Amino acid sequence: MQGEPGAPELHFWREDDLGGACLLRARYGPHRFTRHVHDEMVVAVTEDGAGEVHTRQGKDVGGPGTVWVFAPGEYHEGKVDRDRHWAYRGLYLDATALSALAEVFGDRAEEGVFVPPRLYEDPQLARMILATHARLEEGAPLMERETLWWSAMGVLFGRYGRPRPNPARAVPETAKMRVALDCMASSYERNIGNGELASLVGLSCYHFVRSFRRAFGMPPHAYLNQLRLVAAKRLLLEGRSPGEAAAAVGFFDQSHLNRMFKRAYGITPGTFVRASGGGSRRRRMSP
Repeated sequence: MQGEPGAPELHFWREDDLGGACLLRARYGPHRFTRHVHDEMVVAVTEDGAGEVHTRQGKDVGGPGTVWVFAPGEYHEGKVDRDRHWAYRGLYLDATALSALAEVFGDRAEEGVFVPPRLYEDPQLARMILATHARLEEGAPLMERETLWWSAMGVLFGRYGRPRPNPARAVPETAKMRVALDCMASSYERNIGNGELASLVGLSCYHFVRSFRRAFGMPPHAYLNQLRLVAAKRLLLEGRSPGEAAAAVGFFDQSHLNRMFKRAYGITPGTFVRASGGGSRRRRMSP
């Protein structure tokens, strides 16, 4: 939303890999939003506090567990009351971003995608969008960003809008999923995206991700991390440092490897090497 001058905390950025969607993290104290419109579809999900918004449909107050959808060109105005605050995360989807979603869902882009404007009480969807938004802000790897984004948007459009992605179309196709997995296994060090794999097996991106999850029990980005961890373990046992191993297998840096390693195995790479009897024979490694 746009408002009068004040001292809000705002972080706004564009996700070119996700069809050019723009994202906002905002926190307002007492504030009044003058009447305005956007040329995008806007989705606002409250993290904390509450904001009051007036639209053509009337007045609503969005708090935690709510998802606000505003249509392009729909006027709205609102306020945050005195001694209160409103922290929310917003999505701004212009025609290009919406067309990209239509293509991901496997539907003809010219048909468009749409969610009726209103305040939706849906704590599960709200948590999903907030978690996705936070990972995008953190700069998660491409495949993870795509998977989380498409999953969250699939739930939003599947429950309330059009097109409604058809889960029946995402039945596991074992041969195709094996081809995709083989490609991942030979390219895990690259920042490979779901779009490349979906194109390889002839599926829409959205249905590729759903089929892969059904076939292997986890989404592509999570499986890719497992492939990287297995490769990193081999390199560590060969005497490579955690930093060298992280770079070689496609993790951002050593801290990224450490987090993924501990999450999967319960120990750090350094502890793994020492427990494997390699601490005295190999160069010293940080935990």
